[in-house]
Amino acid sequence: MQLSYQKLGSDHPMFGKVEYLVADGTQPICYKTASGYIPLEEGAAQPAAAPTAQAEVNTRTLYVLSFQVNGEAEEQTFTSKKKLDKAVELYQSKEFISDIATKEYQILLD
Repeated sequence: MQLSYQKLGSDHPMFGKVEYLVADGTQPICYKTASGYIPLEEGAAQPAAAPTAQAEVNTRTLYVLSFQVNGEAEEQTFTSKKKLDKAVELYQSKEFISDIATKEYQILLD
């Protein structure tokens, strides 16, 4: 999965509220703000009438690893828990990397 971070145009409804739209190719996944990531649903308009039947929702876990390298904030995203754990283990052994934290997000699939 190749993630891209796209700046929002001034005509976008979330312009000024979020920094980037995170996408996998051309499929939007979530928004990135200064304080973290938020799902697309918070920025989308609510439908007028919600369907009464519960539809099956396909989701995938997105892991976000936040850390600091010599005082500079960095982030990485992973779709594999195994790769995340390997990165965390490697970064914990480095003295110049600090404030390691992970978060999990559920992203919607088509």
